[in-house]
Amino acid sequence: GTSLEDTAKIADEVMERVGGIKDIEDVGGLVASASMMGGGQSESNSISFYATTKEKPSLSNEQLKKEIEKVTKDLGGELTINMSNMDMSALGSAGINIQIKGKDLDRLQKVAKDVKKIVEDIKGTQNVSDGTEDNKEELRVIVDKAKATQHSLTVAQVYQEISGKLSQAKTATTLSTDTDEYDVYVLDDANESMTREDVRNLTITAQKQDGTKEEVKLADIATFEDASGLQAISRMDQSRYMSVTAEIKDGDNIGLVSSRVKKALGGYSAPEGYEIKMTGEDETIMEAMVELFKMLALALVFMYLIMVAQFQSMRSPFIVMFTVPLAFTGGLLALYIAQMPVSVIAMIGFVMLSGIIVNNGIVFIDYANQLIENGMEQREALVEAGKTRLRPIIMTALTTILGLSTLAVGVGMGADMVQPMAVVTIGGLIYGTVLTLFVVPCIFNLFHKKEKARLREGIE
Repeated sequence: GTSLEDTAKIADEVMERVGGIKDIEDVGGLVASASMMGGGQSESNSISFYATTKEKPSLSNEQLKKEIEKVTKDLGGELTINMSNMDMSALGSAGINIQIKGKDLDRLQKVAKDVKKIVEDIKGTQNVSDGTEDNKEELRVIVDKAKATQHSLTVAQVYQEISGKLSQAKTATTLSTDTDEYDVYVLDDANESMTREDVRNLTITAQKQDGTKEEVKLADIATFEDASGLQAISRMDQSRYMSVTAEIKDGDNIGLVSSRVKKALGGYSAPEGYEIKMTGEDETIMEAMVELFKMLALALVFMYLIMVAQFQSMRSPFIVMFTVPLAFTGGLLALYIAQMPVSVIAMIGFVMLSGIIVNNGIVFIDYANQLIENGMEQREALVEAGKTRLRPIIMTALTTILGLSTLAVGVGMGADMVQPMAVVTIGGLIYGTVLTLFVVPCIFNLFHKKEKARLREGIE
């Protein structure tokens, strides 16, 4: 309800304060619209700002967000801040998004309010919204069909008459000049300043069967009620829906909060014909995770088959594959130390790691097999393989670790986008490489002990 002039004053103050932050290079603002593609109605009391940072900002995105909130907290109005940090772990809308489908709009709003209250009580959520905060008060006209019929009127005729009186002025003609074109509007002053009381006192022209006309007061054939109406009606799959959204508090995890929300919603019984579904970031991440697990499983299968072809054996590749869980343990430890969640981009790091870490095992096992084939004792062969292959194993791991070190530290613009992937890979390589030199020889020896035992039984 705020005028454009009042909003502009606050907007100028916001631009001045945000522009004064050391990492902000440029700030721009424009009157917001309901749709970025040009659809919907523009709002005079809402303005969107776009701020760009310097090439090498000293503050992280979260720190910058807090700084903007700090400098604008005493201003009147509602301020929502979204940071574009190219975080591939999100891959969708931010935070929690719950979709409620149904037919009746009033019932939808009631369910949305219930869901909003549930989500507000859950640990880790903030700024919960059901989309009704911007609702506008509306006057509903309920026509009595029986009373309207007595005056030879249908419900459609009544609404058509009301719509004609309430409709906005349209272009009557266009005046063209040498420099420009001007639209001409015809305004009805009586209807232009119409109030709710005027709507109640409207008269409808009804035509009787004998051809005469009758003026019927709207209040005689209809009832009125004040209600709250949505600014827009959203539809998906030929069904109306409303969304309840919530942001995740700093320091909390989207996966943990989503689990709490699902558990809480499980105890809520929705009316028949209404569906409550989790969408948004949680749904996107879960879908991406499922696909990445499939990719990881396929990668492990292909690696095993390739090594079977290389070693001409089913057992040696199986021993090499023990390096993969060692590397994954190191990757998880690295994420824990860096205080990063297991995100989609981190999972891509695990897929990469599974292909890199087996190189150490291949180098070690292949050389140990060669020494055994040349007549060396098994224990001596393992010790010799460890000594001889130590340098190439460390060099292989070290080149990858050093190559990813700048990404892991997060140096440069957009580095935080792939930082979890680098952290996982480096952690997995360090941990996996060190333990490969101890675990793989033990497993190799264990498998071959069983083989020797079988051979002895066969000789006896």
